[in-house]
Amino acid sequence: MQAKGNVAAESAGERSLRYLKGVQSELKKVVWPTPRQTLSYTGFVVFMTIVVGLIIMAADTVFNFGLNHFIR
Repeated sequence: MQAKGNVAAESAGERSLRYLKGVQSELKKVVWPTPRQTLSYTGFVVFMTIVVGLIIMAADTVFNFGLNHFIR
């Protein structure tokens, strides 16, 4: 049996197993959103993506108009 502090002597398989057990332990602590919350968050993200896209489109149109007006 190896000493717990001797990480260098562990095989890759042992390190992988220890890592996966740690992942499993941490996932048990996660508070997962309900389906309703997930739908709500998804709707908010889609809405904000559309809003930001419209803002960028408006800014692009204004700059394009100004640049075309300046060039002519």
